[in-house]
Amino acid sequence: VNELQEKLKDSVDFDLPQIVVIGGQSSGKSSVLESIVGRDFLPRGSGIVTRRPLVLQLISDKDITNDFGEFSHSPGNQFCDFNEIRNEIRAETDRVVPEDCGISPIPINLKIHSPDVLDLTLVDLPGMTRVAVGNQPKDIEFQIEEMILKYIKKDNCLILAVTAANQDLATSDALKLANKVDPEGDRTIGVLTKLDLMDKGTDAKNILNGKHGIKLKRGFHGVVNRSQKDIEGNKDMKKALEDEHQYFVDHPSYGPSMAKRMGIEYVKTFLQKQLSEHIANRLPPLKAKTKEKLSRVNEALKTIEFPEDSMAKERLLIQTIDSFCTHFKNLMGSSVWKVDVNDLSCGAVINVLMNDTFPKQIDLLFYDEKRLGRKIATAIQNSFGTRLGVFIPDAAFTSCVDPLIELFRKPSIACIDWVTDEMIKTINKCLDDIKGFPDLKKCFAELTLDFVRESNDKCREIVEQLIEMEKCYPNTLHEDFIEMIGNGMTTPIAPAQVYGATPTVHQNTQNLKCDWISYQKNDLWFVLRDNTLYWFRDEKQNGKKGSLDLKGCQVVLNGWNLAIILPDNYRTSNEFVIAFNSQDATNRWYNWLTGAGVKPLSISAAPKAIDWESKCDESFESGSQLSANGLSQDMAFPDVMKPQVDEVKRYLHTYFVILKKTFKDRLPKLCQLKLINATSKFIRTELQISIRNEFSTIDELIGEDSDKDERIELLNKKKDCIDAIAIMDKYHKMRF
Repeated sequence: VNELQEKLKDSVDFDLPQIVVIGGQSSGKSSVLESIVGRDFLPRGSGIVTRRPLVLQLISDKDITNDFGEFSHSPGNQFCDFNEIRNEIRAETDRVVPEDCGISPIPINLKIHSPDVLDLTLVDLPGMTRVAVGNQPKDIEFQIEEMILKYIKKDNCLILAVTAANQDLATSDALKLANKVDPEGDRTIGVLTKLDLMDKGTDAKNILNGKHGIKLKRGFHGVVNRSQKDIEGNKDMKKALEDEHQYFVDHPSYGPSMAKRMGIEYVKTFLQKQLSEHIANRLPPLKAKTKEKLSRVNEALKTIEFPEDSMAKERLLIQTIDSFCTHFKNLMGSSVWKVDVNDLSCGAVINVLMNDTFPKQIDLLFYDEKRLGRKIATAIQNSFGTRLGVFIPDAAFTSCVDPLIELFRKPSIACIDWVTDEMIKTINKCLDDIKGFPDLKKCFAELTLDFVRESNDKCREIVEQLIEMEKCYPNTLHEDFIEMIGNGMTTPIAPAQVYGATPTVHQNTQNLKCDWISYQKNDLWFVLRDNTLYWFRDEKQNGKKGSLDLKGCQVVLNGWNLAIILPDNYRTSNEFVIAFNSQDATNRWYNWLTGAGVKPLSISAAPKAIDWESKCDESFESGSQLSANGLSQDMAFPDVMKPQVDEVKRYLHTYFVILKKTFKDRLPKLCQLKLINATSKFIRTELQISIRNEFSTIDELIGEDSDKDERIELLNKKKDCIDAIAIMDKYHKMRF
């Protein structure tokens, strides 16, 4: 235990087996300790002399001829004169806690080497007092009691409770405190001093024989200390021990039968035996704690490992890149054996964004049909000029299709940005694995994130090109376009559904919740079925304009208007405002929507940014001009043109459906190729090259060892733990 105390005292906060000596100021505690050591070495005086704990390690060494002491605060300095040891204890005590400043919990560690001592570890604590004397703090009694309890409450501590035999045991401060933490008396050893000072005709025989009401399984043991006169006369310690033994032999109550288990010599042997057995019982759990501490130290060392040479630094770079690449692939959804069951991975989130959120935004795209009709009529009229035509001019279609194509720019760019944001989150998660090398982590972050941002720019350029490609060459030979136009169909081709097909809206159903409603200043035929809202060009539900899944939506009532607040996954739109021509119609639809599960929201709690006067898309509103004769372009076109306008409108609507299908298909492919796959390839094949181009040497890349001091401290703790385990293994082999 002395070896363990030496190894673990600074690095590991463990409760080591030891004997703590407690007692009142006049109990004879100091005399007992000096008798156990066989030397006068403790300071004496009035008041509280022991103001700091004294950890006393007795080391039996048969190979030395002269006793000596060593203090941990003065390593390598051997004190052969025990008067100097006393002076050093007093000086070290005064250095930390002057006499008028109470007590201090900082211990003084003293080793005494002698051939005449038994191996013991004792802790001497301040004597208990009830009244502050002189300049002592008013709460000195409380301070001492708290310090004693801090030591003796530990399960690995044996309590040596010293009590004067000439006082009532019921008033013993030492036994009282011991009983607080050891009510069954499992760890407490009682020592009765001053047996020679008991009243004439009285003795402690019954107490020493266990015939008392105090629970003390390790019993009471009697001693006779030197008197004050003996101490002042420097009575030899060996002579005092001989006189003590003779006292017990000659005493009529203790006599020869009890004398052999009385006195300091017996107490020393008993304490060593008790401590040895206590150690044997306590070392296995202590060993387990030490192994646990060693495991934590090893884990901490792993987080601050630092390569020692260039080869090790090269290995570190390659291993970090491999780990970074593997982690990125796993988060993107590569083949892994186990996956998280609580949260979506970054790859799964990107999948939802590309194949669910983005298609929903595309489905919400909408154009002003009345205004489009006027633009078609204007295009036809401008194509003919002063002449009259027989066939519908191609310019009417090609001129009006461009604004429809332009509608796809905003959600396509948004989709790329969503995927880019998730990619950046993924890379930051991977960067969290690089610990202890800030320069290396910074380099990884800058190069990888810069590549992702560059890839984002390239994807944006491709979207711009895709928009321009569609504008420059409307493919009227597209097989879907020919099929739909040839069959006279205006209903959209059902788009490919990732999460299930859109439910069919049945016509002519009784009790169908439907009505003409104004949306973006256009009258459309709205149908509510289950928890989905559809809108069409006419009451026959031809020309489906869009649909809205009401799950997670909220509805706000404001006069004759209703605003449907969309959930967060509709990333490019926040609300959906529809207007009615009467309060009754507004209330009716409000009840229908709330009945379909849409949560009502008060106008005061609604978002402030709701545009109650929302207009149609800007691409169909800008550029209103006056004609040559001063008439507005918004004027109604001649009735004779209506068949031609309707026909072109049918072509445009059909092509708009094909465009939706095209963009839903191409954007996920673009993001996968130019963002996800490209980044993965960059990390796997180009990152190391880019890193070496950035830094001239591997030492410059790895940087300084910022955790050197912490690593040295942890390595010392590791060594101490390993040594402590070896000491405990050695004890086990010696015992068994």
